[in-house]
Amino acid sequence: MNTNNSRLIPTIKKSRGSTCVLFALILFLSISFVFPGLHSVYGVELFSKDEKPFGVSYDDWVAKYWNKWISKNTNEATPKPGGCLIVNDDNKSDSLVMLMETADVGSPPTQICKISANQGIMIPLWIAWCDTGLNKGYSDEQLTKCAREVFNLGNIRSDVKVDGLPVAKLDVRMSLISGKLDYKINSPLTNVTEFYSKGFNLAIPPDSHKPDQVPGTWRAGSQGWWVFLKPLPPGEHTVYYNVRVTPTGALTSPGTNPHFADITYKLQVEK
Repeated sequence: MNTNNSRLIPTIKKSRGSTCVLFALILFLSISFVFPGLHSVYGVELFSKDEKPFGVSYDDWVAKYWNKWISKNTNEATPKPGGCLIVNDDNKSDSLVMLMETADVGSPPTQICKISANQGIMIPLWIAWCDTGLNKGYSDEQLTKCAREVFNLGNIRSDVKVDGLPVAKLDVRMSLISGKLDYKINSPLTNVTEFYSKGFNLAIPPDSHKPDQVPGTWRAGSQGWWVFLKPLPPGEHTVYYNVRVTPTGALTSPGTNPHFADITYKLQVEK
């Protein structure tokens, strides 16, 4: 990607008139997409890792996400044709709209939802948690490590598009070699927030759609990759995101299950 950009720059310097303007525009859009330090792509604004979306820490947002998502039963967590599966749909006043987790679906039907032009959007690309219900005696730090080194291993690739245009990209490899984490970022994390949470309280109901859980309120820790969109302008918008997870190989971390998901939301953003 950087090689292509370096070739564009001399071309722009040698161009004149409308050709120069055209190439300058192409370069600007290319740079906006390639470099993760820029958090405005094609007019779509994103929260950076250093920000607190709507004055709330990422720790609190992630804790709320897991509590809302795990509280849903199988019917509530199953996307339906023409439906609107929003994780926090019981609280329209939330300043971030939470979209469904990729691990629980493959290619669900397009979801059609109405949201406010004052609400941002929280997109989970590949996320996991561990709790003390199944991991007795674990510290908060051990729970976060468990989420990362037990459930989030593999070759992980993900893309996010808004109105058909790419705004975020993830391409990493997580594996264990001789019990030690081997983490390789295959390409820069473009507008993706990788987040290791602090410990939080997680309430798991008996009818959670997540299988093999221990009901109760437990300490939990989470790790994963997210995209946090700032509010979209009023009108109709399409948000698409996917994930491609494949094993890292027998010599690294056995047991990683392949998983593929493609999720589309049609959003009517209202004033």
